[in-house]
Amino acid sequence: MVTKDAKRMRAERDEANAKAKRKLPAKPSIPVQRTISNLDTAITSLSQAQRCELIAEISESILEDPQTAFLSISEDDDDDNESSGPRTPSKMRKILELANPQKNGGDEITTKLAILSLLAIFQDIIPTYRIRLPTAQERSVKVSKDIKKLWDYESKLLSTYQQYLKLLDSLWTCGNGKQSKHMDTSLNQISVTAILCLAELLKSASHFNFRSNIMNIVVKQMNHKSEEVSNACCNAVAYVFSNDKQGEIALEAAKAIAKMVKGKYERGVGAAMSIKPALVRTFLSLPLRVHEDEAQAAKLAEQAKSKKKRKSQEEEDLENDLKEADATVDKIILAKSQADTLHSVTLTYFRILKGVNLVSLNEEGKKKNMEAATFLLAPALEGLAKFAHLINFDTVRDVLEVLKGLLKTVNALPLDASLNCILTAFQTLQGPGRELQIDQKEYVSPLYSQLPRLISEGHDSTNADLAIKCLTSAFMKRKEYSTVRVAAFAKQLSTVAMHAPSFTSAPLLAFLRQLYHRYPSAAQLLENEQDVVTQGTYSPEAEDPEYTNPFATAAWELGSLKFHINPAVRRHAKGAAEKKMLMLPAEDPLRIRSELVRDSQELHIAHTVSKKKHPLAVSQKKDKRRRTQYRFVTPRTTQNYHLK
Repeated sequence: MVTKDAKRMRAERDEANAKAKRKLPAKPSIPVQRTISNLDTAITSLSQAQRCELIAEISESILEDPQTAFLSISEDDDDDNESSGPRTPSKMRKILELANPQKNGGDEITTKLAILSLLAIFQDIIPTYRIRLPTAQERSVKVSKDIKKLWDYESKLLSTYQQYLKLLDSLWTCGNGKQSKHMDTSLNQISVTAILCLAELLKSASHFNFRSNIMNIVVKQMNHKSEEVSNACCNAVAYVFSNDKQGEIALEAAKAIAKMVKGKYERGVGAAMSIKPALVRTFLSLPLRVHEDEAQAAKLAEQAKSKKKRKSQEEEDLENDLKEADATVDKIILAKSQADTLHSVTLTYFRILKGVNLVSLNEEGKKKNMEAATFLLAPALEGLAKFAHLINFDTVRDVLEVLKGLLKTVNALPLDASLNCILTAFQTLQGPGRELQIDQKEYVSPLYSQLPRLISEGHDSTNADLAIKCLTSAFMKRKEYSTVRVAAFAKQLSTVAMHAPSFTSAPLLAFLRQLYHRYPSAAQLLENEQDVVTQGTYSPEAEDPEYTNPFATAAWELGSLKFHINPAVRRHAKGAAEKKMLMLPAEDPLRIRSELVRDSQELHIAHTVSKKKHPLAVSQKKDKRRRTQYRFVTPRTTQNYHLK
């Protein structure tokens, strides 16, 4: 008798044996490598089409399995015996040879396609951390096969990446150096492709090794004569500025730009005038948020922390590597980096402003060099206006002194530079300089004298925007206690709106509505001249608005602007005359300005459609049941019948 337990045990054993029989023995995992034709063929013996096809096959094979990109393949595929037969070059070495003009016979298409393919490959296989090669002592220690394999892969990747960067540098130097005048234009096209690849690598691999080498090349070419090269390099650096979370990469780039600008100014005014405004404008992409005083506190905290707990150099390197791998942001390092970046940026701006002051004080070269010297003034003032709230109290005085010197020659400056100068002064006084007891009349009077220039120079979209921002800072963000000054600006705005283009006069009238609503005492200009007792005459040519005597006249321009061809100008002129409040944010002056500029660029003509009703038409508001029936009094003759 077989018991139930024995039957159950036998059934379980048979089932286990059946499962074991169904399982096949595990084979060693060997990576299946794509067979690439012409891999061991000489490059010069291949046609251009075959080279392009070979580049495509190698690139696709590397992206499928990056581990096999640096392996040399034996002809008889004997992996156990490395010296069994001749070995073909690795895939990365082959594509590097295809990218070298000296080895591919100077084929432009092959070189450009190869370096662009290598760019895509490295952007895909580069790790998200910096590679630190093991030391000789670390290699002497016995480690696992996986770690040794990883070390070999990282070493070959780093070596190949370095060879690629050297190739790009040589291609750019040969095509852009002294010999470029005597060389073929095809090599110049290759050099442009090489510098564009370096700019893309700075954007995508700024965290990886050899970052400083790439950055030095790209920063130097930000001021290149070619617009394509200059714009690509400036965009790459601006991308690094805006996407660097730790702040160390942005600090390195800012120091490199500041060093280049300093070298230009040390060589003289002529060399300094060769700097492109786009280079200085890249600083606007910096997301600086740390005040200089806060950064100083962070530095002291870091010093106290280092004294409290001293670590060896190896422990610090290991901790930094772990932070990079975890992608964590150290607030102390961020504050220190942003403070140093702000210091470099501020020094660059001061160097530009002082250069303009020196040219303006030189009476002999004033007319000749003033226009060239102010070329960089607008981007420098834009940056100062953006970062003015981060500057400490000691730097504010220096900024205001420099701006005061520039405003003495405000009429000799371009309109955008003069308005930026006034805007920077207001933002500095309303930010860190609010504790200074300074009469802001020194900055309000130049703004009054610059408003009439909008009539002739208001076609530039930035000038009207800057003027509105200056007016907002002067009268909306601060309280103006002089009624005469407010009335003088109101009269000046009405006069400018009368003669300026539509996309400039409409936002000025919208701001005028805000001005009348905030300062009701200036509404005396809206009354009839015969109903107001005045003394003296209106003097619009006076430089100081206090001496213009605005209450001796009236804002009669608003009555004429009610019949303007543009409906936006008509609407805001009527609203200003009736002291109607703006409906924000729909009627914000800057928003009105952008909409009208867009309409002018799209050739859109604003018009109003008025539908005249027939005198016998029935009003839709009335009830249909009580609708009035209209009849013709006299018979109306038509073609076929009579209505009686």
